[in-house]
Amino acid sequence: FVKKLENISDNEAQEILEEKNYVAALGICAQGISRGKPDTALTSGDSFSVRVVQFLCKKSFQAFNLKIYALAPDPYLESESEYSASCSEEEDEDEQKEVSAVLSDQKTPAKTKAASTPPPRNSLAKKNKEQKMGNLVEEYFEAHSSSKVLTSDRTLQKLRKRRLDQQTLRDLLKNAPLAYAAEIRNLNQQHESLFSKWMLQLHLGFNIVLYGLGSKRDLLEKFRTSLLQDSVHLVVNGYFPSITVRSILNSITEEVLDHIGTFRSPLDQLEFITKRFKEDSSLELYVLIHNLDSQMLRGERSQQILAQLSSLPSIYLIASIDHINAPLMWDQAKLSLYNWLWYETTTFNPYVEETSYENSLLVQQSGSLALSSLMHVLHSLTLNARGIFRLLAQHQLEKKDNPSYPGLSFQDFYQQCREAFLVNSDLTLRAQLTEFRDHKLIRTKRGADGVEYLLIPVDDSTLTDFLEKEDEDV
Repeated sequence: FVKKLENISDNEAQEILEEKNYVAALGICAQGISRGKPDTALTSGDSFSVRVVQFLCKKSFQAFNLKIYALAPDPYLESESEYSASCSEEEDEDEQKEVSAVLSDQKTPAKTKAASTPPPRNSLAKKNKEQKMGNLVEEYFEAHSSSKVLTSDRTLQKLRKRRLDQQTLRDLLKNAPLAYAAEIRNLNQQHESLFSKWMLQLHLGFNIVLYGLGSKRDLLEKFRTSLLQDSVHLVVNGYFPSITVRSILNSITEEVLDHIGTFRSPLDQLEFITKRFKEDSSLELYVLIHNLDSQMLRGERSQQILAQLSSLPSIYLIASIDHINAPLMWDQAKLSLYNWLWYETTTFNPYVEETSYENSLLVQQSGSLALSSLMHVLHSLTLNARGIFRLLAQHQLEKKDNPSYPGLSFQDFYQQCREAFLVNSDLTLRAQLTEFRDHKLIRTKRGADGVEYLLIPVDDSTLTDFLEKEDEDV
């Protein structure tokens, strides 16, 4: 077989290579193909013709394998053909380079002018695709960089109609007819029929949470007025912008437990409340929280304290939530402390009170909104706290004609509160001022002499209206 290869001249090998006469090469390499090793028959030859025919034998062997696979598929041949197909392009490139290198080594002029191997089609297609993509990106930015972005100058200040104040807007909304009023009334009556069931479940150790579309404030208020008139209860308006857990705990310790004093932290105050309720089994407290998921109460620490508070056997909690992601506030530990029973109470009522503290671009914000917020916050405080704030407001109105009035000093204010029997120590007054400061009702500052001055950051007309409202309530 080697002799047959050696008898082939270089010109014949060149013709076979150029014409890609695989049939002729297959006839020459038939013996090697039948053995399955086309390379072994060529090991003894080193001439140019032997090397060229070796390349053609490999081509023929691949074609032969494909024919065998088409006639009789076999797992081994199938895997081998897949390998051959996957590596065919790489082998073609390597072998073409090898033959081109051999041709370039020949000394004849015809052989030195052999054409070089063209680049693979895949690389050319990929290169053209990348170049086309780059051109598209450049064209996109060129098209959009020249265009000017126009911003409309139509703002609320250019409206011809004057913006309404808060009270006018409320009056207009009250006169607006409510769609489906009869259906909404029947729906709320169905919820009200569950009041007795809620009371039973509260006494069985569960807490109740209300969810659904619409304000649930009126529903909880009806529950309070119909079933809790003879019981000690605490109403927490979570939608207040200045509500805190400390203020809730202060209401329990001062109004329910009649404790006058300060605590180092809310956790100490919670521990005191827990101890008192466990010692006195006759104590019972109903806590109603509007918007438990409000911005001021949704924090980790606030929810942990409220959950521990609701876990006490003598404290019954019923709350409402409105945010769609409100259950994400509670992990398994908090859920076990709350021990919720979930009630879907869709009311379709507007969120009038809940949104009264939000600023609106369509409503002219005036002192009426500040007065409404001030009244709501003070009504949630104790009687002593309201008396202290009233005393400070009266003194500030007396000095309204003094433009350089820095505020009332702490010592003078303490003396006035002590004479009015509102506090019995400066620590009690400081604790109350801290609560005012948390609600942003007062502002404290130190003068050049180091004296602490107290000032209410509200205009004089709002303070005057507040005192008039207080006199009407009294």
